[in-house]
Amino acid sequence: MSFNPLLLLAINQLPGTNGWLKRRVWKVCRDEADLNLATQEYKYLRSSRAISPIPPAQTLLKSAEIVYARLRRYQIAYRILGEANYPVALALIVDPPLLLFHRGTPNFDYNPAVAIVGTRRPSPTAQRQAYQFGLEFALASYPVVSGLAIGIDKSVHEGTLAGRGITWAVLACGLDRPSPMSNRKLAKAILDRGGALLGEITPGNYPAKYAFHRRNRILSGLARGCIVVQAPKKSGALITANFALDQSRDLYVSSAGLEGSISEGTKNLELQGAPIVNHSSDVLNDWGRTSNGEVIEMIEGPRGPVELSRMMRLELDGRIFRHMGGWFEYSDTRLA
Repeated sequence: MSFNPLLLLAINQLPGTNGWLKRRVWKVCRDEADLNLATQEYKYLRSSRAISPIPPAQTLLKSAEIVYARLRRYQIAYRILGEANYPVALALIVDPPLLLFHRGTPNFDYNPAVAIVGTRRPSPTAQRQAYQFGLEFALASYPVVSGLAIGIDKSVHEGTLAGRGITWAVLACGLDRPSPMSNRKLAKAILDRGGALLGEITPGNYPAKYAFHRRNRILSGLARGCIVVQAPKKSGALITANFALDQSRDLYVSSAGLEGSISEGTKNLELQGAPIVNHSSDVLNDWGRTSNGEVIEMIEGPRGPVELSRMMRLELDGRIFRHMGGWFEYSDTRLA
């Protein structure tokens, strides 16, 4: 069915996160002449607690034209809530976005995804375990979702890419300008290797404080379960954890994120009943799914030039990985 994309983009920019209400308004908006009535209906139907002003119809249309041009320029596509290619898991949360923008071509009809998040200033041990989780889920063929931030998120994405897996980065900014700048090379690697950048923020926008909260509900909403690797008492990762619980997602904490002052938030989650996990197999077993026999174990570094040479050969063969001073070895228990 054909439709005017400018009308859709205009209605998408109405304030609020109730995608189903925006869809309802969009479906009865036949042409630009209906847009003014549609915005008035939205104002009437939205929550009585909502206070954000609704822009005039012409303002929404002008903004939609700018967004449309950026979508074409940066090859950003979108999935529409209620349509067949929209991720089912996300559609089931309380407030899914009307439009999920994406760069890359994510396949949401595969194995369920796992979200892995944590602090931007982790301990080296927690950062290494985040990388290991990414590696293991990649080898088990489960998509990994994170937020492209520095620290835990970056290690998660890097571990998944090292394992030749699929990773999705959910952003709190327009997909035409991935943030932070220091991770733009990583964002490109995600796209180049079959992953995707996702989000609801329209192109052209830099990260804003409100957008991280909205980003986190999408991050957890796309996944079946969420692992918090390490989080201090006040952390965006804990917001994601709360969303995961509200969305009836499985919540786990990493064993490496329970030590030290920067782990107070993780320890509180564990005290509240979140299971501790060491490997992807712990999560998959909890889901009633068996792993494929591929295991990643942290090992000691080489103790001499002969051992270093051997380990470097294994690294070239894709059986040894290095991250943040740690060494990881891949083994297939089915061959034992």
